Amino acid sequence: MTPLRTAAVLGAGAVGSALLDELPHAGVKVLAAWARSSGLAPPPLLDVDVVLIAVPDSAVAQVCAQVEVGPRQLVAHLAGALGLAPLLAARRKGARIGSIHPLRAFVRGERQDFHGAAAGISGADATARAQLAVLARRLGMMPVQTSDRSRALYHAAAVLAAGSQVALFSEAVRAFRRATGISEPAARSALLPLALGALEKLRSRPATDALTGPAVRGDHQTIAAHRKALPKSILALYDALNSVMLRLSKPEARSPKPEAALRPEARSRPSKDAGRQRSRHRP
Repeated sequence: MTPLRTAAVLGAGAVGSALLDELPHAGVKVLAAWARSSGLAPPPLLDVDVVLIAVPDSAVAQVCAQVEVGPRQLVAHLAGALGLAPLLAARRKGARIGSIHPLRAFVRGERQDFHGAAAGISGADATARAQLAVLARRLGMMPVQTSDRSRALYHAAAVLAAGSQVALFSEAVRAFRRATGISEPAARSALLPLALGALEKLRSRPATDALTGPAVRGDHQTIAAHRKALPKSILALYDALNSVMLRLSKPEARSPKPEAALRPEARSRPSKDAGRQRSRHRP
């Protein structure tokens, strides 16, 4: 497998800008960069190993159709929700196609890198997948193989872990302000250490062990008081999340202690003495 040594970056948004900054540090020389805002078509890119399309999801197919590529080149997009179908125009020109999606939120105008994030990797062939996995590692990411068949579920999980966390926190802030009468920035400052502390526990333990609150304690009286106090607009969300917390708090949801896990053969294999004793009493 030939490593990727040269690249073109199409797109000047937050992810495209991060690529332009980080690819040279990963040993990949950027030979071309292009932004849709230029109003020009992408330049010919037949002399690069990989073309990275870092534009909004809705524009990936259109940009790919404009790209002049050929055999032995790799064309990859960075869109989390898309499979490989938007890249078929490049495949018809002889290029290999794939996707490398950083599991990290990028903000325009802020300098960010890829270190410590996972990266969803897919490719139309084994070589494309292997090359993109190596590129992910060189950028400081952990590659995770995905497929078109599970792409929507993969991306939904990513949204639940990021955007949904922000939405949930905003509802907590709204309830806290209603209870205390303080300003939004003050409520955010009050609740943020609690939220970050809860998420930080997940670095070293599963959700079943990191969970706290009345559901874990089996405190149904407190849960009932919560339901009575919450506005109706938040109650359905609270009930849905509380049902998950109750499920996680059940003993069967928790992982068994290593010392309690016996080998199957140790539990099921009868001893020779037991076998002899049974044979004496067998009718």
